[in-house]
Amino acid sequence: MDELEKEVEEVSTNKKLVLSVSKTKTWTSCKAKYKFQYIEKLPQKEFLFLKIGKFVHKCLETFHKHYIDGKEGDYVSVMEYAIEDALKEFTLTDEENIECRQYMNNYISLLNKEKPDYIKSILAVEKPFEIPVCEDIGVIGFIDRIQLDPDNILHVVDYKTSNSDKYLKNDWFQLLTYAYHLYLEDPTIKKVRGSYVMIKQNFKYITKEFNLDEILKVKDSYDEYGKKIKEEKLFRSNPTRLCDYCSFLEVCKDGKNFINRTKQFGEISW
Repeated sequence: MDELEKEVEEVSTNKKLVLSVSKTKTWTSCKAKYKFQYIEKLPQKEFLFLKIGKFVHKCLETFHKHYIDGKEGDYVSVMEYAIEDALKEFTLTDEENIECRQYMNNYISLLNKEKPDYIKSILAVEKPFEIPVCEDIGVIGFIDRIQLDPDNILHVVDYKTSNSDKYLKNDWFQLLTYAYHLYLEDPTIKKVRGSYVMIKQNFKYITKEFNLDEILKVKDSYDEYGKKIKEEKLFRSNPTRLCDYCSFLEVCKDGKNFINRTKQFGEISW
């Protein structure tokens, strides 16, 4: 369980439900997983892709915070410091270390192609936020990066370490949540730009601009999520091929049966 999820659990009570983007995504994808993770609080596995993702996030946070704090230094030296600092918190194999360093080298190469003042456009990293939805529902989280683009539009960024971006198609809810937080801080905002950045695809940007009407719908969405979660009684599973990557596969009868069946006969499409 990461720090955000720990915080969600600490502040959630029977009277107040505190959500996060990941919590609502878990609810949407599989209600049984939601129960295992957030109600029964069963132990979770740490898959390699999650470990790599956390390490890279930490490196990028330390790297950009150096410049946000007004410090000087060339990109290579500052990134090397960020990597060494992250290694105090994470243990990587030699192969994992090489992989992560390559991602950071790719990032520096891209930064070198930007104008020198680009680094100053990044205003915040890992910014915590809290969104009040109603008296008994709230939302908390962290924004990976906030920057001010040359056209003076605020730009929220979320790093992704998955191999494919197909699952992100038309899924802007996470970035819209961040945009709504910016709106709450500054109600004069009329537009926010949002990007998923695919680290394993040489930091490819998947970008969309959100108008105010889209942003304001976020609150109603969380209100609806919260009410449905509070009312849920059955917490049925939703077996898919992604069950193979679920921490709770061994305690989920439907998930195990589905994975065993697909391994024996291939996935069945009715």
